[in-house]
Amino acid sequence: MISLSKHPMPDILERNGARWTNELLKLIADGVNPTDYLLSRYSHPDIKSALLLETSEKCAYCESAFRHVTYGDVEHILPKRANPELRFNWQNLTVACDICNTNKAEHELIDPYVDNPANAFVFCGPVIWAKPDNDRAMLSEIRLDLNRTALVQRRQERLEFLRNLIISAFGKPPDVRDAILDKARREVAETQPFSACTKAALEKIAEMVG
Repeated sequence: MISLSKHPMPDILERNGARWTNELLKLIADGVNPTDYLLSRYSHPDIKSALLLETSEKCAYCESAFRHVTYGDVEHILPKRANPELRFNWQNLTVACDICNTNKAEHELIDPYVDNPANAFVFCGPVIWAKPDNDRAMLSEIRLDLNRTALVQRRQERLEFLRNLIISAFGKPPDVRDAILDKARREVAETQPFSACTKAALEKIAEMVG
């Protein structure tokens, strides 16, 4: 998990968000069940496209690049059932993989747009541990299952790729070595899958080699 920043609100939401919210809250106040069409308007393609752009097409929680196997889900950071006034709130929307979206359910977890995950978690190779004094981080690790087997395996693959890339730079002419190391730095950019753990690993390697 990495820190994320909100991009500009998409036009469709800016034009309609307040109206949709007012319509929803009035129906709830009147004891009328909202239609599925109204409830799902936050998943409009323009809204989802904007969210995918700001997350680099990764899950906001586990950093998986999921779009080659699934569509991903528009996710409410604060649960929409408990906070109906936030159902169409741009600040409360992100995108998550199917597994994290299902696991999160109605829990209030670390918000990567507000909380700095680097202050909440420790990255130990392919494993992410919540800092013991951060209850919300611990809840996030457990509820999202951030160390599920498939994730650890994928992170390990990225780390092995990074390690082999750096090893290949040793003994090369300076221009080749520098090009390889530049590639290694690009591989841990925030747009890449699992950038939190790979960046932490690269920093450790830099310390070891001076």
